[in-house]
Amino acid sequence: MTEVLSRPVADGVQALVRQISEQAVVPMEESRALPAQAYWDPEFYAYELEHIWRKDWICVGRVEEVPEKGGYRSFDLAGEPLMMVRGADDRVRVFSRVCRHRYADLMGGERTPEERVSGCVQRFECPYHAWTYRLDGSLLSAPEMSSRPGFDKSANGLHEIRSEIWQGFVFINLDDDTDIPFDMRAIEALQDGYDFDEWEIASVIDWGESVVNWKIVIENFLECYHHIGIHKNVLQPLWRLGRVQRGDYFGSDYYFGRMMAGTEVAIGEEDGHLLHPLFLPAKTGLSAFQRSHTLLLAKFPAYLIAPGPDITFWFRSLPTGPETHRLEMHLMVPREHRGVPDFDEKMREATDFLRLVQTQDASVNEAVQRSTRSKFAEGGLLQAHEQPLWQLQKYLTTRLPLAD
Repeated sequence: MTEVLSRPVADGVQALVRQISEQAVVPMEESRALPAQAYWDPEFYAYELEHIWRKDWICVGRVEEVPEKGGYRSFDLAGEPLMMVRGADDRVRVFSRVCRHRYADLMGGERTPEERVSGCVQRFECPYHAWTYRLDGSLLSAPEMSSRPGFDKSANGLHEIRSEIWQGFVFINLDDDTDIPFDMRAIEALQDGYDFDEWEIASVIDWGESVVNWKIVIENFLECYHHIGIHKNVLQPLWRLGRVQRGDYFGSDYYFGRMMAGTEVAIGEEDGHLLHPLFLPAKTGLSAFQRSHTLLLAKFPAYLIAPGPDITFWFRSLPTGPETHRLEMHLMVPREHRGVPDFDEKMREATDFLRLVQTQDASVNEAVQRSTRSKFAEGGLLQAHEQPLWQLQKYLTTRLPLAD
């Protein structure tokens, strides 16, 4: 990877960036899908890693995933092995998992597959030479190194990754010198009063790794045009395409829309709004308007969320290669709902619903990924409900520089 990023950017990559930049400035009515090569080209992917995934703010987790002091959750981003840790001071931090001695992964060794992903410990011990780190990342001990001239324990702690916590979500930036500010004010305004400090994860679908480029995931998550196709018997009756409201375009790094309940599925009417069907009771304090729809929200490249009156779907989707990504889908509920009668049964129903939707999406997305390598794969004109694809292109142009 280092060799690819350090050499001059290939002419093919610059041609792709230039084409995307040209497409992004046309009106939505003239917009086209991304060039097919942007979904599989290894050098273009390396360019994305360098300028997006290693420099922008990436949503990687929730604080309740590490509920106890010593709790950890490991993950990889842009080739970096990382872990989210709750310290003895109750603060949630993110560290590199690379031991400061000789590069071993702290989650390696004889740990079980489950322990490599998450757990709770008093300290982190490297499985290679037993260097041990406190929960705040500082080096506790390095066996037989005290006699090494000039060895300074205080200078050999784990590398801490820049992080910010917003409404319970953990965002990181791999670039200590990034000039991209962490700013969620626009998203906070668009969330229509939802505050996810008051919500928690109740169910998780670990979908694993799929042969689908990360941009296809975002495009599929946000555009509702495909409701009339692959989801015609599942989502189209719930959120009819004609009832989907696309948000006004204000910025280059986010998209929002509203999937309004239709007459066929509405569970009532209040203040002139058809009320959205529910698995659980609606969160207390929501207006009739808030209870009439599910939001679609994204802050590119990795904050993907669909807040609803009773359940919010949050997707953690991170790229693993030019044509692969790893996906976990989380169902979040208001904390007040933990005592709801038949809570577990209702959550199983909601989880099964999301799993069915993802099964349908995955079947199409994987086929799309394969087809992007066809010599006949040319980006077609976008339909109005594919506005988020156009906005994603605008985001790419703000992050992927053109050579002078």
